[in-house]
Amino acid sequence: MDQFKRRFFPGKKKSRWEGAEAYNELQEICSMATREHSSRQNKTKSKMQFLKKGSRSKEEHHAPAVCQEELSKDISQLVQEGRFLEACKTISRSAAEKQDCGSQYQAVAQGMWQVVQEALSGSGRSRQLQPKLQSVMAAVNWAKNFEGPKPSTLQGGGLEAWDSQLQSLLRKDAEARLPGPVSGAELSGYLEELGKAVEHVLGPQLEGRLGVCFLALYRVCFQEVLCSHLSVLLSSSGEDRENYYKLYTWGRATLFGHREMRQKAPPASKEPTAARRLLDPVMFVTWMFQVQEKLLELIQTELTDTLERVLIYDRRSQAESSYKTFLEIFQLLKETIIVGQNIGPPISSQVRIMVVKTFLDFLNRYQKEGAPSFIQLHASAGTFPQLHVLENCCILRKTWEALVQEGSVQGIINSIEVWSQDDLLIRVRALFQSRLEHHFSTRNDGLVQALQSLQQALKGCSNMHSTPTYKVLVKSLYTVVLGEYVHALVTYLKTLEPGVWADHEGQVKKEVLELDTIFGEREDVDDRMPCWETIKDIFQLRQNRSRESLHEWLASFRDEFPGYVREDWPRSSSDSDKRSCCCLQLWTSAWWRACCPRWRWS
Repeated sequence: MDQFKRRFFPGKKKSRWEGAEAYNELQEICSMATREHSSRQNKTKSKMQFLKKGSRSKEEHHAPAVCQEELSKDISQLVQEGRFLEACKTISRSAAEKQDCGSQYQAVAQGMWQVVQEALSGSGRSRQLQPKLQSVMAAVNWAKNFEGPKPSTLQGGGLEAWDSQLQSLLRKDAEARLPGPVSGAELSGYLEELGKAVEHVLGPQLEGRLGVCFLALYRVCFQEVLCSHLSVLLSSSGEDRENYYKLYTWGRATLFGHREMRQKAPPASKEPTAARRLLDPVMFVTWMFQVQEKLLELIQTELTDTLERVLIYDRRSQAESSYKTFLEIFQLLKETIIVGQNIGPPISSQVRIMVVKTFLDFLNRYQKEGAPSFIQLHASAGTFPQLHVLENCCILRKTWEALVQEGSVQGIINSIEVWSQDDLLIRVRALFQSRLEHHFSTRNDGLVQALQSLQQALKGCSNMHSTPTYKVLVKSLYTVVLGEYVHALVTYLKTLEPGVWADHEGQVKKEVLELDTIFGEREDVDDRMPCWETIKDIFQLRQNRSRESLHEWLASFRDEFPGYVREDWPRSSSDSDKRSCCCLQLWTSAWWRACCPRWRWS
């Protein structure tokens, strides 16, 4: 500046050229001054920035400790007040600044479980705890859906495990309040104790302590524990039908609200208890179905085993016994149906269907195994086991009609009857053929013994006497016996001279009348039955036509009473001669067809 003053204000006037030089020099001086000023200003600014930077780094070094301490105080305050959801959200904001907050989440969890324990034990005031419990539910739901950074130091599986930890806590409480499962003779007492525990735990005071939202979760956990206890009882009951009946009755009353229906029992209150309103029947449907299915299975097994014993005892009985074994079948079926009725619906209807099905299976087995086995086992001389089977069929028919009052089973019983009756007639025919072969020539008592044996067997069928089957059977037996008697009589008379036929008239009259007495209960439905008046005509035949007259009388007897005389007997002497002449031809033809290939005679 001094230089500037000396040059431009010297005190004397300069020339024009000298003035231009002075101006250029002035410009250069101003430029230099400006650069010096800028340099000093930049140095000053750099010093200020350096000082500020040092001061900021000191503040940043002390700030985290201060903020963390304030955050912990805020979270502790929120946990104390039961505002767990706000505490979680506050912690999550801190975690967004890359701070690990596992210990803080752990403090929130401990606070929540403490509130839950107080509510379950009833130690705290319910009005103060209910908002906290709602906050617990909200915090657990928030943690379940949390998508932010996960705390690495949080124990117990992280935030996602809060839901399972809460449910585990509730289940432990439910297990502590329910008695442990037992089995055997103590089942009745245990079920009574269990019912009281359910009523006590799910009583009206529970909703007041937990509130509506938290009660819903506790209800689910409690029912899961109860289901677990009941499943243990189900698996430990073995094959005891009485135990399953107790379980089914208890379940209907306690879980589903269906009281036992007794005829003289007072009407139960229709108002359900608080525990009954809280229990969800859907949770126990599977368990109840398993009890019901097992109970039905045991009832059916017991019925099937009893019917099997009926077959065994019947097979061991004598052919002349009183046949009381099958009389117990209807009582057995009726008692089984009553068992189902005492249990109540829907078991009662299922038991009835099962009884009908089991009885049908029994009939089919008796047709295939029982009846043939009995007849084969007792087919000794002088016995008629077919009558035993026929009487059993009458009992089975009455049982079926009393059981279902339908005729769909008649086909099975009818087939057993037809088969047994045919087998009986074949046996009776063979017996009397052998007894009558030499009866008239020797006049032995074989015929009398056979008739007495048959008469005694018929009298033993007391349960069959009033049935149409018995009357038809007696008629068939009379037809067979009388037909064989007439056949044997005519055969014997052919060997005698007509003059001595009258010697046997008294014997024949006595025996024919005895036959009529024995088979006096035969069914005479629009049929004329042969008697002594019919047979005595054989002794009044013309003596000069002995053999021819016998053939003619037998032919007229066969025409008048069809089915009595066997068809292998010739209708006349000419028929007999023709049959004799044709025997060789028929035998030769039969041999030829049997021995020669078909192409030789076809």
